[in-house]
Amino acid sequence: MSSGVVSARQVLDRFDGGDGSAAPSASPAERVAWAGALIDTGDLDAATDQLTAALLTDASVPVTLLAVVRRLTGRHARSMVRVAIDSGRVTVMSAEFHPRPVAGALAHLAAGSDEAEEALLRAALVVGEYEDHAGTGYRRHRAHRIAAVLAVLADAHRGEPERLDLWAAILGEADRPRLLAAAGLLGPLGLAEIDRRCGEPDDETDRYEAVPAVRALAESGRLTEALELAARLQPYARQESLVAVAQIVTDDSEARTVVAAFRKCPKVSRERGQQGIHRHRLALVLLTFGRIDDALSELAKMRDCRYVGFGPAELVAELVQWFGQRPEEATAQRVRALLDVLLTPNVIHQDLAEQVAGVLHRVFVLADPALRTEIVDTYAVPLRAKLRSEHALVDVGLAAGLLTIGRAEAAMDVLRAGAAATSPGRRLPHMAHPLIEAAMEADLAGRHPDLFDELFGTIAALAFSLPPSSWDPAVRLGAAGRETAARQLDRFTVQFAGRWADWLAAAAAETGDFDTLHTLLENATGQPWALMISRHLAGALQRHGDAAAAHALANVCGLQLTPRGAD
Repeated sequence: MSSGVVSARQVLDRFDGGDGSAAPSASPAERVAWAGALIDTGDLDAATDQLTAALLTDASVPVTLLAVVRRLTGRHARSMVRVAIDSGRVTVMSAEFHPRPVAGALAHLAAGSDEAEEALLRAALVVGEYEDHAGTGYRRHRAHRIAAVLAVLADAHRGEPERLDLWAAILGEADRPRLLAAAGLLGPLGLAEIDRRCGEPDDETDRYEAVPAVRALAESGRLTEALELAARLQPYARQESLVAVAQIVTDDSEARTVVAAFRKCPKVSRERGQQGIHRHRLALVLLTFGRIDDALSELAKMRDCRYVGFGPAELVAELVQWFGQRPEEATAQRVRALLDVLLTPNVIHQDLAEQVAGVLHRVFVLADPALRTEIVDTYAVPLRAKLRSEHALVDVGLAAGLLTIGRAEAAMDVLRAGAAATSPGRRLPHMAHPLIEAAMEADLAGRHPDLFDELFGTIAALAFSLPPSSWDPAVRLGAAGRETAARQLDRFTVQFAGRWADWLAAAAAETGDFDTLHTLLENATGQPWALMISRHLAGALQRHGDAAAAHALANVCGLQLTPRGAD
């Protein structure tokens, strides 16, 4: 038996979980991760069984299932489609802030089989509880899942417009506007054909149908028709469709036409938040066409917007990202304009706290030495004052910038000062990601392991509850960075240490970093943590050629679907 299995069994034994009988079943997300390892090694039968279990378990499904399930092909793909249809799971959504329909992922599996495609589309059309109530989120979810299926199938059947007639017959008159989602086939046919087949957009026609159709017309060289269709949409979708068209247009004359069309686009209402959304999107259109100073002018006019993602602080972050891809455009005057906006009353406290560390990190890297001095001496002080008890987030941003430009000792001096000035027990949101990103860019774990150890200790002492949302940064941290972080998880509160452990373990399992996995196991403080790490370890063993040990461990820690016996 692999030493990894032995160590996992020893740890699980400490929590009365080593006999194989006490371990609870794995969560749907853990089954999806294990299925990914099985697919990587060609065990599609077992992977399909795990994905089926994940699909059937909870009211919603982990978002990771939508990506992993698409890797199935042939009979395994058809099996998943049939299970979803037979169990009524075609209508479920993923578990996230902006949920996505499982039906879209299933459409990738059904594509290529006329029988499976038709069965899936008919299953997506089923009207669930409350979905017949006009104007409700339930009804919009139904429209969204139908649109997701049609969008995938249309892309799978490019050059086969006759498919539209088949789908229209299945949809029937009531759902005729849903066909608008088949943008990949409709765009080349033109607006007149779209009108004939889809009719007028109804109250449920939104971003998932209309925006792709408008974009498809523009991609087909039909800008005038794209703008005409956009003009028929409700204001919110109309704005978003013009943002999408801007990403297609390259001709200067057409770009001016799109900007003019957006300026004429109505706002949803006179409510301040909706006014802000309109101005935010106008700035994005201008930015797409390289009109950075015009975009900055729109930013300067913005007021506080309580709609998530559309406030002036969020636009500052998007402009900084744009500059990051075009550093030659980041003049000192433009960078100052961004920082000036953060100091205005139009940026509320919570939005500033969310964005300031990341913004300061990136503008510090973009700035020349003189401007860096100005950022520290002129901007950092009032930003700290504005953030009050969360003032150390300014130091986080400055430290991240210093790390990225190779001044590791100076970065740690700034971070130490900010941490020392923070009230005991005060936990700072939004600080972990900029520091981890900067540490990766500077290869801090490799070049200055002692400083990285201190850096992660500071993150553990001050960070808000969650690690970065994706475990990709943990992959890029490298084995040395992950193992250092794994040794310090006891400095996090018990409530959140397990989430950081999961973040590190997922990256370690993906890369075959067994040292980090073993360190995490040794430091496990309870059965749930030990089981979670053991399940990641099973995936790592499977990917790296030790299938017997992987399945033995999976049997112990509740991953296997068959009754557990001797390993």
